[in-house]
Amino acid sequence: MSQFILDKGKRQPTKKDDFAEKNKSYCPMAFREIYVDNAGRYRLCCHAKQREDLKKYSDDETLPFDFFKSPEMEAIRNDMFLGKPITGCETCYKMEESTGGHSYRTDKYLKKYGVVDDIDKINLKLRINGSACNLGCYMCFPYNSSTRRNELKAVYGDAYKKIPGFEIDFKPVKFSQYEKIKQNILDNIHLVGYMNMTGGEPLQLPKHWELVNAIPEEHAKHIKISYDTNLTKLRWKNHSVWDLADKFEEINLGVSCDHYGEKLKWIRYPIDVEEFESNISEARELVTRLNCTVSILNIEDLYEMSVYYRKKFNVDITFHNIARGPGFLSIRNLPDKYKIEYLRRYSQLDYVVDELQKDPISSNQLQKAFKYCDDLSKHRKFNWRDLWPNFLT
Repeated sequence: MSQFILDKGKRQPTKKDDFAEKNKSYCPMAFREIYVDNAGRYRLCCHAKQREDLKKYSDDETLPFDFFKSPEMEAIRNDMFLGKPITGCETCYKMEESTGGHSYRTDKYLKKYGVVDDIDKINLKLRINGSACNLGCYMCFPYNSSTRRNELKAVYGDAYKKIPGFEIDFKPVKFSQYEKIKQNILDNIHLVGYMNMTGGEPLQLPKHWELVNAIPEEHAKHIKISYDTNLTKLRWKNHSVWDLADKFEEINLGVSCDHYGEKLKWIRYPIDVEEFESNISEARELVTRLNCTVSILNIEDLYEMSVYYRKKFNVDITFHNIARGPGFLSIRNLPDKYKIEYLRRYSQLDYVVDELQKDPISSNQLQKAFKYCDDLSKHRKFNWRDLWPNFLT
């Protein structure tokens, strides 16, 4: 474990009970997670922006644990202990400033891991298994879903890549490099305590099943796995989520869910709502939460959604994820009279409040959003205006 700590002697001893409160820079994810997105970019976490000094590391050239023990990463870890602001962490810094200290760093990561100063029980969040997905959710980044890319290309051609927020495209990992990455993970599997599986739709990705099946059982029984899944399918060929539950220490399904009924079907097109709800029931003991991405089309109904899923499935829904790309789907662009109402109604939802308090990106963002939804409706032959007839009136 300590072989990866290059400069641990430079770090000052800390009293862990008050260190995190005083230090506005430290985040355990620099010690706990290796993250790479579907564009092949290593970042400090899924919420962090890309840093200039880390751009030279990509998954087509650099293995995960080589990146994690790089001089640049160790310098970042040392700077965190010194309380220096970390480039790339601006999302959390800005949230903490506007919400009185609430952010992914403080509310999620510090509460879960506390203060750690060594590298062990590492989290792997590697988008290396592909981006094949059977849904084209209207707010999804194109590099995370093949169906999303295909729909946008059918509607806009390659011009969709010029839409702000869509500039980065999916970059598949070559087979030879994937084999090296998989071996790198297996060689260091004794250091892994947690794996987060994303996609695409991870439960339908062959490479995902290849990886989890390759992990020896003596290590698997000490590893927890969570899934970011659309839960449209619980099985792939002769594999199922129940196989995973038997092999690994713990399996948690974090289910993406942005509405219910026909509105869910439009937002997460072309989801089969009945099958989706049947899968929630079947896998309920593994479903830890539903995760909503808050956007202009569901902001009105957040509490209704919460009541619906709590009453029907006895499961909670979170509203931590905010649609920010494309930017015109963000709730920050709503007229002031709606913002005032939603700030009052959702005063306990810190991430929603943070986004509502931001200025609109520009004055014409809602017009762009309307046209975008109209364009998708024509392609889908499923009109969003029929479902939201009184939208912003």
